[in-house]
Amino acid sequence: MIRRLLAAALAAMLLALPMGAFAAEGAVYEVFVASFYDGNGDGIGDLAGFTEKIPYVAGLGVGGIWMMPISPSPSYHKYDVTDYMAVDPAYGTLEDFDALVEACHASGLSVILDLVINHTSREHPWFASACASIGVEPCGQETCACKPLCREHNPYVNYYTFTHDSSMHAVSGTDWYYLGNFGEHMPDLNLENPDVRGEIADILEFWLKRGADGFRLDAVTSYCEGNTAKNVQVLAWLRETVKRIEPDAYLVGEAWTDEASILSLYASGVDSLFAFPFAGPTGKLVADLRNEDGAGYARALEAWYSAVEKANPAAKNAPFLSNHDMARMAGTLRFDAQAEKLAAAAYLLLPGMPYLYYGEELGMSGSGADENKRLPMLWSAMNDDGTCLPPANADQSQRQKQGVAEQDAQADSLLNCYREILHLRNALPVFQHGAVQAADLGQDALCGYILSDEHMRVLVAHNFSREEISCLVQGKMLKVLGEGELVGDMLTLGGLSSAVIQLK
Repeated sequence: MIRRLLAAALAAMLLALPMGAFAAEGAVYEVFVASFYDGNGDGIGDLAGFTEKIPYVAGLGVGGIWMMPISPSPSYHKYDVTDYMAVDPAYGTLEDFDALVEACHASGLSVILDLVINHTSREHPWFASACASIGVEPCGQETCACKPLCREHNPYVNYYTFTHDSSMHAVSGTDWYYLGNFGEHMPDLNLENPDVRGEIADILEFWLKRGADGFRLDAVTSYCEGNTAKNVQVLAWLRETVKRIEPDAYLVGEAWTDEASILSLYASGVDSLFAFPFAGPTGKLVADLRNEDGAGYARALEAWYSAVEKANPAAKNAPFLSNHDMARMAGTLRFDAQAEKLAAAAYLLLPGMPYLYYGEELGMSGSGADENKRLPMLWSAMNDDGTCLPPANADQSQRQKQGVAEQDAQADSLLNCYREILHLRNALPVFQHGAVQAADLGQDALCGYILSDEHMRVLVAHNFSREEISCLVQGKMLKVLGEGELVGDMLTLGGLSSAVIQLK
């Protein structure tokens, strides 16, 4: 009954949103398309298969999807693009993309695309043309008749950074080298070149006009070789360009760096930056769970949200547990289902736009090589229909044996816990926009923070220990995740349990 009421509330909220504002609300589900669902039986996940599973994704209670790169690429991960205005044939066609967007929007889901503009593939036509000309001496003519064009007259030469610095990557057959911070197969674009920016503007408009609601910006700290001031300028230009095309479009940046550097990038006006200091095996959430320092986690949250608001009052924090570059949380938490449930509540019950990596809601495993972190989505232990082949260089097998089909039937499964948390989040707008204030609950192991907006104040309490703990709270119990009760003014929480209380 509660889930039906929450679902109805979510549906009402979605109907109230204008079409162009999808990406502004709700949690976002990250998908590596090749490992999600195979729609044509070739062992590779594709857009048609993803479209089949949109009802599952929407049923989780998320508000959007983020797809890792879908454009043509020689690499399995597709972070080295050869054609920015196409879909990789292994994933399908532009028409398949259109069908996916239509299905997402019909289900109230935004569509966020991975935008990889720090670098291209070395097989991109721009780079191939530049390399063909870089070794050709300037011809001295106003109009170049050289075949191929000399380096003076080929505009693509200036799309990249070529140098005689032999510490960089060599252009075969020449004494020239090029910048490629992510490897020789990924030459860096010169993002300060107006012609490159013109190309990027065309790419942005192409996908926005095709129905995309925003972009995840890859590797924003590398745009200008770690120069924060220049990176801010590029991000500000991207934001201005995107908003000019579609005012409601949303941008979230990947800045895998320290707190101060992330906060400085908010000066660009970008909508969100991922909260890396709190995420992954070495982030603050895992550290504080291990140290049973719930109070410390609450204080850190208050400080972080305050700093983000100061840096950009319109920004939306983007918390997450793990992503395609990190060890999955199940292994980090030693496959302790209750700890996984607490970790889910500890970041999904935060304001902003949280991100959920596919399979985390099932407790999927994966660590070590990147391919292991991108293993196939586990739909069923008994039926392999639509199941994808693992990436070619994966050297781990999936340790989780219960997939969507099995966990769907278990009331206390991790999957159903995620659904419960997300639907609760959607039912109470304070979880989207509320201000964060740490609450002292009198026990170091208790994480307590108050979320408040003009309509309500709620206390979110998490017990970071494995022992039952009690504290005084004045309010009305809205939800318990795990074990707990509020009798009078006495809140009792079981180990690794959470509660949401509406304050008086």
